[in-house]
Amino acid sequence: MSNVKGEEGYILIIIVGVFTILSLMAITFATLSRIETKVTRNYSDSIKCEAVARAGLEHALYILRQDKFGDDDIPYNNDNGDEDYDWSGETWMPGGSNFSGTDFDNDGDGTNDSKWIYFPATVSTSDVRLPGKLRARYAILITDDREARININATGNKAGSGNTHTSNEGWSTFEIDLSKLIEQAPGLNSTDGDNIASDIIDTKLGVDLKPGTSTVNDNSGITPDPQTDGIDNDGDWDLATDDSNNNGIPDSGETNVDEVDNSESIDEPNEFNPIYPPGDDRPFGLLSEAEIMGTSTFTSRLETIFNSRGVSQSDQTSLNEWFTTCSADTIVTPPYQLDSGTSTTMLNVNTLITNEGAYTNTGIYDPDKQVEMVRDVLDAGGITGISGTSGYVERHQLAVNTKDFVDSDSAVTIYDDGINKYYGIERTPYINEVEAEVNAAVASGMGKFIELFNPYDTAISITNWTITGTSMPTVTLSGTINAQDYHVIADDSAAYVTFAYEGGTPPDQTDLNINMLTPAGEVLTLADTSGTVQKTHYGQADTTTNTRQVNDPRPTPLTDTDGTPNVDASMPWRWTTTSETAGEENGSFDPTVGGDGWENTTPTWPFSFLVANRIFSNKGYVGFIHTGRQWSSFKVDQFITYPNVLEYLTISDPSMDGIDNDGDGDSDSSDTGSQSGDIHGKEYRIPGLINVNTASSEVLQSLPNIDSTIANAIEGSIAKPFTNIGDLVVKVTQITDTGNKWEREKRFRSISNLITTRSNVFTVYITAQVTNDSETDIFAERKILAIVDRSLDPIKIRYFRWITK
Repeated sequence: MSNVKGEEGYILIIIVGVFTILSLMAITFATLSRIETKVTRNYSDSIKCEAVARAGLEHALYILRQDKFGDDDIPYNNDNGDEDYDWSGETWMPGGSNFSGTDFDNDGDGTNDSKWIYFPATVSTSDVRLPGKLRARYAILITDDREARININATGNKAGSGNTHTSNEGWSTFEIDLSKLIEQAPGLNSTDGDNIASDIIDTKLGVDLKPGTSTVNDNSGITPDPQTDGIDNDGDWDLATDDSNNNGIPDSGETNVDEVDNSESIDEPNEFNPIYPPGDDRPFGLLSEAEIMGTSTFTSRLETIFNSRGVSQSDQTSLNEWFTTCSADTIVTPPYQLDSGTSTTMLNVNTLITNEGAYTNTGIYDPDKQVEMVRDVLDAGGITGISGTSGYVERHQLAVNTKDFVDSDSAVTIYDDGINKYYGIERTPYINEVEAEVNAAVASGMGKFIELFNPYDTAISITNWTITGTSMPTVTLSGTINAQDYHVIADDSAAYVTFAYEGGTPPDQTDLNINMLTPAGEVLTLADTSGTVQKTHYGQADTTTNTRQVNDPRPTPLTDTDGTPNVDASMPWRWTTTSETAGEENGSFDPTVGGDGWENTTPTWPFSFLVANRIFSNKGYVGFIHTGRQWSSFKVDQFITYPNVLEYLTISDPSMDGIDNDGDGDSDSSDTGSQSGDIHGKEYRIPGLINVNTASSEVLQSLPNIDSTIANAIEGSIAKPFTNIGDLVVKVTQITDTGNKWEREKRFRSISNLITTRSNVFTVYITAQVTNDSETDIFAERKILAIVDRSLDPIKIRYFRWITK
């Protein structure tokens, strides 16, 4: 029995042990079950949070696309707020109504900048948003547009003497000076700027240190051909040494323009293509961009350059705030619907002549339609008015002038709108003074004359040209008019000398038919051997001691065949009555030597008088298409008449240049953006333009001829946003209030093709959270950092990174 009683104690211990083990198993099972439930819930919350973060990114992309395209697929046509500019005051930028708030610090700088947006959207805080009484929310911050920075893939060159930076006409973004930006870092100087810029350029050019494939024309077939376009494409023309005809611009035939050794089409700066690099070119990529954003633990090529040059970390931080590897403006020139009313799209005036088929919806294309396209664009830009008004006359006259400026022939364009005939302008002399009434008692009624003026930089032969009047019979001309010189045709040499029009110097030519000029005024037609050059009505003569004079070469449009002037006294191209100045500068000539701004130590007015007969090398050349106001610029002076015109004009368009810019095998209109293998969309992106609405003073000073005073004025302007680059010149007077008129023209010309008012590439921060119902506990959080590029449609995400908590 005693043994049995002892065994009962062991049994108790065993039973207790079993219960203990079972209890531990139950506890362990319950704990594991709770852990697995929590893990499952956490995983579920994380997946939900990731989906919410992606929803936030899609929200941001939608707003960015809507801002650019509005309600259709055409950007910047103002159909629903998709205006032609971007700036810091956009509703989706920091401080705007779309995403800004004080709920959350999205970029981690210590300041709350974003508001929570609940997902899905609800009408009250008591709504349950997700199963399990969970709430989901995201915060969006869109900032730091890349067009406010220098794109190191699209700027800088070493094409100048001694492998130095060079710029001249502002033809391409490689003329933006990378070294001028670098030297502005606090611890760096101009030598550092030159060295670091040189390293950056060499690094992206690859082993051969040449843009594209060394000794090969990588842009073969490009339109226009750099070898024959008359433009200093590589920026190495120098005003001081290469301007053989002293007109202030590069011309075909001058040194370093259209060089005979093909050096403008082989190994030139603009052969470097960051979108589709040829040869061994190596654009800076995402690793460098990550370095710029401070999100990479790897050493990028850019950081290697900084370190090798001993750039401090603080200076690297400054440079990274000014650099990017990705920026692009969108140049969109959709098919132009002729006769459909005012243009709301952009016209490429350079391909108006060379690639006209891309613009018109009609099967017949002729000079009239070229003029009409420009006319409609000028109307859209603000040169408005119905027939008979000054705006109507000016718009049509500017249209024919523009066509003649850019076409390669020497024939004056004549456009008939059914009421008037408008005559363009070529490199021809023009009638600028008429003496139609003389004192008959002095020389028996003789002494009448017509004066021609050649304002251009080369001599012009007028042999076999003619002048015919309504009353005056035809006068056949002979001889040559030297550059900036005059040619007088009088009725009688002796009478001309008697009146001492030129101090006793005889006229250049005599013809008795000149005596048939009527004091009442008549239409005079100047014609070369090909046709009419000028048709003008000099109007009623005043007294026998005065002559009728006009200082602008644009012919006065006529209202009808009898030659009645259709412009009133306020029109600048109107003939005036002034003391005679035969054989010399008109008394009311403007520009003139005498303080009107077109001279400095020597007269510079010839620089303002240009018919290039070649394509525009920059938008600033529009300044030479005169309004008809005597010698004042169309765009650039203290007073700018039509600042909105440049919104509708471009001089470059990758979709019309004849080459495959993105390497997908198709070019121009054949590149639909949706063909197999196309990852870059349609060909309408131009990398590297600087947005003057958002760029800092340091970045702006990298532009040609822009000093710190002008750059500070642009950055600090209270008149922002600039709606287009013409608006910039209106609002920032520092651009055009220093130097003579030529220097003002030159300053705007050099930057006009390198700047924009738009942005397309942005940094986007997204933070998503899943919380409890009272939002006191955060169950999951996911962060996205992305660079998005809306120069493509659909928008392309250039850089994406999860930053997970």
